[in-house]
Amino acid sequence: MTTSIARSDRAELVARAVALQPLLREHAGQMDAERHLADEVNAALVEAGMFRLLTPKRFGGYEADLRTTVEVVSTLGEADGSAAWLVGIGTGASWLLGMVSSDAQDAVFGADPDARLAGSASTPGVARRVDGGLRMSGRWANASGAHHATWASIAATVTGDDGEIVDAVMGSVPVSELTLEDTWHTVGMRGTGSNTLVGEDVFVPEHMTMSIARLFSGTLAPPTTEAVYRQSLSGLATLPLVAPILGMGRAALDLVVAKAPGKPVAQTTYARQSDSVGVQIQIAEAAVKVKTAQLHIYDIADELDAAAVLGEQVTYDVRAQARARAGYAAQQVLEAIQILANVHGAGGFAESSRMQQYWRDANTAARHGGLNAVIGYEIYGKALLGVEERIGRMV
Repeated sequence: MTTSIARSDRAELVARAVALQPLLREHAGQMDAERHLADEVNAALVEAGMFRLLTPKRFGGYEADLRTTVEVVSTLGEADGSAAWLVGIGTGASWLLGMVSSDAQDAVFGADPDARLAGSASTPGVARRVDGGLRMSGRWANASGAHHATWASIAATVTGDDGEIVDAVMGSVPVSELTLEDTWHTVGMRGTGSNTLVGEDVFVPEHMTMSIARLFSGTLAPPTTEAVYRQSLSGLATLPLVAPILGMGRAALDLVVAKAPGKPVAQTTYARQSDSVGVQIQIAEAAVKVKTAQLHIYDIADELDAAAVLGEQVTYDVRAQARARAGYAAQQVLEAIQILANVHGAGGFAESSRMQQYWRDANTAARHGGLNAVIGYEIYGKALLGVEERIGRMV
């Protein structure tokens, strides 16, 4: 029986993430202003193997389990949400690439085990079949990490000679065959550089494509036998997204706790926030919310990892519950950060304060469609009530 990653391996990868935190904090303001990852940070993440988490061991990867991935990404999130997001998204993209074909794995990871992948399936382009593959055209927005990516995953609907849609596919192409448009102008998560990739009549070989319908339905068989490809798509589509938010929540809590003994409560007689019962209660409430989110996230990861180890198919009901709990966890962190921002006061919204960046980044990241809590509750509620309607694709 194949086991999940050893605890010692997990500890080593988390330790590497901790070691990266000073560099990430140093460049956080720069990356926020320049709206993409700093070259120094990207190089350090690559050097530490952060983009190899879900890459097969035969290519020098770690084949990490979900729990390890979540712990690593959330640890990076304590220092910078955007860098953590790119590692989370990048590992998910690597996993998707691995599901395409063994030839695709060889083409990408055989040449570069640290290959960076960007892309988006939310804005599909159009494609037509030709000898040996497809010709794709489109604009793929929100391509996180495109600034440093070497490969891109792009989605398209396939049309026949009569113009009717006959299929939907995802293809992987070198980023050099696409152009990058600077469209990522946002309030938060600015450092992700989630700009728009544009392609016109780009050739995608057949072995670099996969059926989106089969991927989402769970009927796409892995091309190789590595245990990492027994993971659930729903877990990989949500947990690496909520992990950076968890990290930011922990960082915001640490910041407020550290500052409270030396910071007065404005317009009161309290010379120290830590002496105020009101502050004590609010900090405790925020801490419990962050801990609640962590317990949910880690428990989901452990449950999905256990199924992967045993080679068991995760039922729809379990996946629906995981989807709802991930959205719930994100909301718990947002509520905690809101409380902490109130405690820390107006000074926390100075550009020099990390609090305002935690607040902006977490609130932006939590609005990702995969973490929409209400939709997650609806999906889970339908499953509990036996309603067969399926409204979510990545469940």
